[in-house]
Amino acid sequence: MGKLKYLIMIGGTLILLGIVLKVLSVEGPWAAISFSVGGTLKLLYMIIGVRSGQVKVGAEIALLVIGLGLIFTAVYLRKTDQLMHLYVWFLSIGVLIKALFVTLFILKQKRYRKELAVE
Repeated sequence: MGKLKYLIMIGGTLILLGIVLKVLSVEGPWAAISFSVGGTLKLLYMIIGVRSGQVKVGAEIALLVIGLGLIFTAVYLRKTDQLMHLYVWFLSIGVLIKALFVTLFILKQKRYRKELAVE
C-alpha cells in the first residue's frame, strides 16, 4: 500500500500545481500537462488499488463521475458567451461534489483498512 500512496500524493500535488500555474497565468501548456499527468496518476492509483484489493470502492464513485462531468461542462460553458453565467454554478457544484467524493472515499478507506487489520 505504501507505493500506491505515492501515486495519489504525486497526482494531487500535480493537480494543485496545475491550478497554481493556471491562476498565475503561466504561458504554455504546463498547467494542462500538470492536470493531465496528475489526473492520470490518481486514476492509476484507483485502478491498481481496486485490482489488488487494497482499495475498496462503492457508490461514491457516482459522485466522482457527476462532479467531473459538471467540471468538464463548466470548462466548456466558459468558452460560450451565451451560457457563461452557468459556468460558475456548474464549476462550484462540481467542485463541491468532488470534495464530497474525496471525503467519503477517505473515510471508507480508513474503515476498510481497519477491517483488514482486524482479520
